[in-house]
Amino acid sequence: MAHFKKQMITILSSATCNLNCEYCYVPRMKIKNEHKKIDVDFACLAIKDYFEQTGNYFVRYFGAGEPTIAFDEIKGIHEYAYNLSGGKLKAELQTNGYFNEEIAYWVNENINIVWISFDGMPELHDRQRPTIDGHISSDIVLRNIIELQKNPNIQLGVRVTITNGNFDRQIDIINFLSSLGVKYVCGSPSYSSTVNENTSTPEIIEFSRHFVDAYYYAQKHGMFYQTHLMVNFDEEVDFYCRACIPSPHVTTDGYISCCDWALLGAEYLPGVLQQLIYGEYDSQLHKIVYNNERIEMIQNRKTETLDKAACSGCVALNHCAGGCIGKTIVVSNDLYTPSDEWCMATKYLFEKLPVNQGANPCFHS
Repeated sequence: MAHFKKQMITILSSATCNLNCEYCYVPRMKIKNEHKKIDVDFACLAIKDYFEQTGNYFVRYFGAGEPTIAFDEIKGIHEYAYNLSGGKLKAELQTNGYFNEEIAYWVNENINIVWISFDGMPELHDRQRPTIDGHISSDIVLRNIIELQKNPNIQLGVRVTITNGNFDRQIDIINFLSSLGVKYVCGSPSYSSTVNENTSTPEIIEFSRHFVDAYYYAQKHGMFYQTHLMVNFDEEVDFYCRACIPSPHVTTDGYISCCDWALLGAEYLPGVLQQLIYGEYDSQLHKIVYNNERIEMIQNRKTETLDKAACSGCVALNHCAGGCIGKTIVVSNDLYTPSDEWCMATKYLFEKLPVNQGANPCFHS
C-alpha cells in the first residue's frame, strides 16, 4: 500500500519537549508560551471536519515537541474522536517515549500504532537525545518500548535518527532492537532545516549505501527496516505521501498544515515552508477557514507536474513522486522541485531494493 494511502488527521498536541536532541531545530523557533499546547476546541473542530469530509476515523498524535506533554489534552481529544466515530476510531502516537507509567498504561489501552523515537544502543541514544536537564533518557524509553512491545494489539515501531558518524552502524542498531523484540524500524538520516544552522544536510547517498546492507540483514532476522526514501517501492504512485492530499496537521498556534515539517504557522516557519499551511482557526466564529487556492497548489504536487529538468526520464519517478515535501522543499526552495541529494539516494535504493513485491507491512508516518 503506497504511503499516501495512509491517511489520517494529525494533532500536533505539544510544542514543548522533555528532551534536548542534538539535531532538533524546534527550539530555534522560540515558541510563545500561549502556543505550547493544542487548543482542544480547535482540535475537535478539525477532527469533526475531517471525519465528515472523509469518513476516515484515523487520528494521529504528534508534535513540534513531545505530544504526551499535553497528555490531558490528548485524553480529551481522544474521547471526543472516539465518540464521534461511533467507536470506530483508530489512533496512532508518534512519541519520544520519555513518559511515565500512567501515560504508558493509557497508551496501552487506547492506541493502535506507536512509533517511538530511539536512536539505537543506549550509548548512541543518550548522546543524541539527552533530557532537557542533561540526564540520560534511554532507561525510561527502553522501559516503555519493552512494555508496549508486549501488547499484541499494538503495532510498535522504532524510528532511529542516524547522524553522519553512525551510517555504518545500522546493522548494529538492528541487532540491538531485534534483541528487544522490535519488528518494525525506520532509519532516518538527520535532515537539514532552514531554521537550524547547526544541522547540515548529511550525505544521504552514503546513508543509503549502508541502509541496503541493513535492510537485507533485517529481513533475515524477521524485521522490516524502512526509510522515507523507499516508502513507495511497493507500488507506483502519483503522490509521494498524504501531505499531497492534503491530510490535515493541526498546530498549537491555530493553523492547518499538510506536513510534519510545517509544525507551526506562518509566524514561526521560514518562508518556503509557509506554502504548506492551508487553513487557520477563527476562534471567535469557531470555524476553520480553509485556503482553497493553497489546497489546489499542494494537490498539484504530483508526478506529472514535477520539475521536468529534474524528473524527466527518472527510472524511480513513479515510486518517488518527488519525495518528501518538507525535506526536499527546504533544500530546493520550490514545491515542485526535488532535491538533488534526495533524487540520487532514491535512485540508488531503487536499483538495490525489491520493487512491486506486495504491500509493505507498515509505514512510519
